[in-house]
Amino acid sequence: MQLKPPGSPFRCSGCQEVGFGRSYHCQNKNCGYILHEECANADSHASHRFFHRSQFEFYEKAPGNRVRYCDACGKDVLGFVYHCSLTGYDLHPCCLYLKDSISDEEGQISLQLCEKVPSVCVKCNHRNVVDGVKGWSYVSSGSGRKYCYHVSCVKQLILENLNRGYFTQETNSIGMSDREYSQLAVRSMEMVPSGGSWRRSGTLRKYTKIAVLIFKLIFSAVFGNPITAIAALVEALVSD
Repeated sequence: MQLKPPGSPFRCSGCQEVGFGRSYHCQNKNCGYILHEECANADSHASHRFFHRSQFEFYEKAPGNRVRYCDACGKDVLGFVYHCSLTGYDLHPCCLYLKDSISDEEGQISLQLCEKVPSVCVKCNHRNVVDGVKGWSYVSSGSGRKYCYHVSCVKQLILENLNRGYFTQETNSIGMSDREYSQLAVRSMEMVPSGGSWRRSGTLRKYTKIAVLIFKLIFSAVFGNPITAIAALVEALVSD
């Protein structure tokens, strides 16, 4: 297995989840085996601050015969998983290692990973991912209203656009159209606190730029780090 830099989207052969960041590839010509960094370097045992009573053990296949779902994103467990036999919780490897906080280089935007959310998700307009599953969210920090975005909703949004062909498989870049990126930005704009300095000091162009930045940060946290691959596209969008 050889570690390769971020490139075109892939589906991990271990956990079966999509990724965009660095990944391990088998060097045999006839083998298409590919793994997230988190799946290739999985620890045999792990813990997470949201589950104080849980001690997770790594499995290549979820134990038991019933369908299991990830308690972070609510998506089905289809391959590699961290499972706690005591509490019954399950986590995708990539979800287990989601960053606790993410921010832009200038420190203007800061988002925190939360188990309990203060408001509904911007995209789905619900607190829970599905009935009975809360799911984790990235929540805007600072004073005023807190804006939430489910990890699950980010995954679903990207999968929908991946299936529509907005991400190229042939090149080491993301081939989303400006129109589609604008739509994604608009969906994210509500995460910018209303009445704050963003609206007072800027035009619609700046407001869109902040929305795109928020989307990029969450995208990168959930799927790897594709920021370098999409930087040129984003700059072209916000400068139009």
